[in-house]
Order: sequence, then C-alpha cells, then structure tokens
Amino acid sequence: MAYDKPQENNSAEKADYLKEPASRTIPDADVIRHRPQWFREALAVAPESRRLTVDGAEIHYLRWGPVNQNDDPARPGILFVHGNGAHAYWFAFIAPLLSQHYNVASMDLGGMGDSDWRLSYSRDSFAREIGEVALAAGLGPKPVVVGHSFGGFVSLIAAKHYGDRLGGLILCDFTVRPPEEVREWFLDGPERKPTRIYPDLETAKARFRLAPLQPCANGFILDYIGALSLREVSKGETRGKRSFEESGWTWKFDHSIFDGLRMGSDHADIYANLACRGATMFGIESKDYEPASLAFLRGLSPEKPVFTIPGAQHHIMLDQPHAFAAAVGTLMAQWRAEGVFE
Repeated sequence: MAYDKPQENNSAEKADYLKEPASRTIPDADVIRHRPQWFREALAVAPESRRLTVDGAEIHYLRWGPVNQNDDPARPGILFVHGNGAHAYWFAFIAPLLSQHYNVASMDLGGMGDSDWRLSYSRDSFAREIGEVALAAGLGPKPVVVGHSFGGFVSLIAAKHYGDRLGGLILCDFTVRPPEEVREWFLDGPERKPTRIYPDLETAKARFRLAPLQPCANGFILDYIGALSLREVSKGETRGKRSFEESGWTWKFDHSIFDGLRMGSDHADIYANLACRGATMFGIESKDYEPASLAFLRGLSPEKPVFTIPGAQHHIMLDQPHAFAAAVGTLMAQWRAEGVFE
C-alpha cells in the first residue's frame, strides 16, 4: 500500500516506505516546469463542481461532459478515485483526454479534498461514497470506477457492494494480495500527527511532496496539484474531530482518517468474484510492482487484464499521463465492444 499525501515534517518522514531510491533521481535540469500545450488545453476544459450527501457528509466531485456535444447521460462513464491524501484535481488533466467519448467524473473521498470530514471512517464508508457518486453523477447505466493506490483499495470494496450496477473496476498500482500476505498498514503504521499549519500559501506549497517519495519529471503537474492540496484555516475552526489552534494554510486531508481503519484480508476473494469487469495496471518502475503480483492476479482471475505502464512509477497519471489515459480508454473501448454498457 502506498501513501499519496503531501509529506509532513514528522516521524513518518523517516519511515522506510517513504524513502526515495537513489536510482530514481531526476536532475533538476530535466524537470519540466512550463505547462505544455496539451496540459493548458486540458485544463481549459472546465468541469462542473458538484456535491452529493452520503451518510450525512457532503462529498465533492467534478464532472466533465462530452466535448462540443450536448450532455448525454446514456454514454459510458468513468469515475476516477484518488489515492490517500490526494483529491479530485489529480485527474483534471486526464479527464479531458477521455471526455470526447465518455462522461467523466473525479471525486474527493470523505476527509480529503473539498469533501466534508467525518468523525470516523471505514472502508465501507468510503465504498458508499464511491458507489453513490458513481450512480448519481450521470455516468451512464454502468459506470466504470478507476481507483489509484488507496483509492484502488476502497474502489475494490465499492465494487463488492455495487458491482452489479457497475460496468467495471480498474485498479491502478494497488496490489491485491493473498489473505496471508495482507498487512494492516493503518493499524500497524506510525502514529499520525495533525497536519502542520504554515503561515502563508507560498511556504506551504514549497512543502508539497509525493508519498511514497518519488521524483517526477512533470514538475508542472506537481505545481498544479500541490497548490490545490491546501486550504486556509482560521484559529478556532473545527473540522471533523480537529479544532485548529492557529490560523494559516494546511493540507486538505484529515489526519485522523486512518485511526482504526481496517483493510481486511478478503481482497483476493472480492477481486476474483466481481460482478463487473475488472483490470489492474501498475507503473513498471513502481515499488508496488512485482512480477509475482501479476502472476497471482492472472492466476486468481485469468479473464481480467493485468499490465504495466512503461516509464511510470507509483503515480502513473503524473509520470505518464497520456499512457495512463490511453490505457483506461482502451479498456473502455474493449468493454464497450463487448456490450458491457448496454
């Protein structure tokens, strides 16, 4: 399991699973800071911001319609689900690459992004958020859920409960393991401290890191999502269980999300018995990619494609955005040809 949250200056920063391999460093001169034309054009396709109440919490999501066409709720649709500590805008430059042929949405999980914070979280509460947004966002009769990392985990649980109403599930750099190999990352991991509050936005933006730590040549994407990962808070403000003791800027995610969060050991059984189509992609340079993982998944459910994206580490959509979008689009086209969305 990987942690997709901005790195904080606490004991977790020294944990082994967050260390950056020396072999994957990128010279500063090779990091792209200017926004290329394709990226500017993608961001120019503005989504509609929507909210849906699920179990008492307002869940925020973005919705893209077709390009230069009237909205057609009967078209096949895609819902993107981000990783731990991330937000819907991680897919704001991916969605327009697919919206010519599909209705597309990207959501903020509860306690992250612009969604409400809860007093407690569980894998089933996240699953209900995903399932309800998928069905309410006008994504066609059988939407496909695409979940990255932690988002893949909770999307798998959503597919367990909503699979008969979904067209498919695409897991992105989330490893389905045999029951005996499952680790309760959140119960066994280091203590999570409240996110730090910074005096101003520029200071806060400078602290943005990917987790697990990895370099990314597409610095313009990191600059974009980093700025949207922060919110301004006021002293005395309360969100979920936290009351802020000072004013300033801090990360949008609730640090208490994983207090007592249990993953469970039934992932392989769920994946093998999905009531919808399934597929898994890994970044070939990701720490989560292991040839044995592909072999296990293929043996577990031979009909579900398992493949890798060249040149990508854990954060596939950041490292190789066009290859990521093409992979999702290819699976959608194949399932469409097979009549999945009819």
